[in-house]
Amino acid sequence: MKFTPARPSRRGLPLALALSAALAAASGPALAQAQATPPTQSSTQPAEPLPYTLEQAYAQLAGAPSVTRAALSVQVAQQNLEAARSALGLTVSVNGNASYVGSGAGTASDGTATTTAASLGGNAGVSVSLGLLPWSNNQSGLRASERSLALARATLQEAQRSARLNVTQAYFDAVLATQDVQMGAQTVALRARQLQVAQAQDAAGNAAPEAVLSAQAALQAAQSAAAQAQGTLDTAQRTLESALGVSLGRVTFSPPAQATLTLPDLGALVARARTGRADVISAQNTLAAAQDTLDTAQRDATLPDLTASVGYGGGSAGTLSTSLNLKQGTLSSAYSVPVGSSSGSAGSSGGRLTASLSGSYVVYSPAQRASLSADQAAVTQAALSLTVAQQNVELDVRSRFIAAQQALTAVQTRQTQVQVAQQQLATAQARVQAGTATPDDVQSAELTLAQAQRDLLSARLSAQTTLIQLDNAAGGPQ
Repeated sequence: MKFTPARPSRRGLPLALALSAALAAASGPALAQAQATPPTQSSTQPAEPLPYTLEQAYAQLAGAPSVTRAALSVQVAQQNLEAARSALGLTVSVNGNASYVGSGAGTASDGTATTTAASLGGNAGVSVSLGLLPWSNNQSGLRASERSLALARATLQEAQRSARLNVTQAYFDAVLATQDVQMGAQTVALRARQLQVAQAQDAAGNAAPEAVLSAQAALQAAQSAAAQAQGTLDTAQRTLESALGVSLGRVTFSPPAQATLTLPDLGALVARARTGRADVISAQNTLAAAQDTLDTAQRDATLPDLTASVGYGGGSAGTLSTSLNLKQGTLSSAYSVPVGSSSGSAGSSGGRLTASLSGSYVVYSPAQRASLSADQAAVTQAALSLTVAQQNVELDVRSRFIAAQQALTAVQTRQTQVQVAQQQLATAQARVQAGTATPDDVQSAELTLAQAQRDLLSARLSAQTTLIQLDNAAGGPQ
């Protein structure tokens, strides 16, 4: 018995050709326009996608969620600084007290009855205080607020640069996905054409059965790649929308203008990173706060708790007093007058000057010495943390500089590959004119050139991204 080998089914051909035609129509405006039906008054046509540029994306960066949060932190730090500055001025307060003693009756030593009249008395006054010496609490609070504001501003700048990088990467992904969608449609059209040729050769008995199966597999793989490219494009757009915090709708993405790809000076980048990065500023703030704590502890151990006071007045005219606390660095003044029925009985004697000096000094305190040693260790630890932070940012800059060098080298390689693909296309076109090649060979060479150009675009966008990352690692432009 003779067995006839089974031939591949041609039932899948119409479906494959229909799918390829649909994908080709999606990417080829001319073909889609030729197949489109004229609109009627009752039908509604979908809106054409609008072009969306990278500059438009940058213009919407201010509304990015991460940037908004960092900007609010700067506003809070600015308000705290204004409050700390206001605290440096005079603090004015009013005070007072009142007392009442009711009338009463009694008996004197000689046996006569006596009566005590009711009395109402008290004092009313006003006091002011001012942080006069550099180590007063108001001054240290001001320095802490200034450090907090500097850190908040550096954090805002890093958030802006990070958001810009995320938007750039998402937009570049969308651009490459757009190129992949277009190339996918071209590949599907080429694979469908090759399947037709294989089936025609098989029908004429000039091809092996597996040739048709291979062509069908190639068409299906091209259709799958085209669908995947469309999914990648949708994902890139959603990522861009998430980074910006907006909805873009139906838009198209185009390659940005070619930027100048040059490596900056490594020394300048390292110097900027060691002073301008937010983590370095945070370490500097920690060191400054630890130093303030140590200075306070040293003053507590060295300076006596000394208060000098001067007063003038008395009687119904009131009393004015001024005092200075050496350890707290605060100058305060107060004025008080008697009120009520007791003010008249206070006498009308003239004012008199009074002065006093009081203080204490710790001679021996193991707890104070231990606290001072702990504060000194905290300063040493903060200084080491600052050194480590500076070393880490320098290492980050140097590693990203190497990555940028490699990316620029990849661009040069891709440019050479484009030139090779252009030469191959010219050769294929010459062979068609000489009758030694088919138009399919030219179409395949065109597809190879398109792939090489896409790879070059990818390399350029990748190099541009690595340069932005390098600039961000250095703390951004000065």
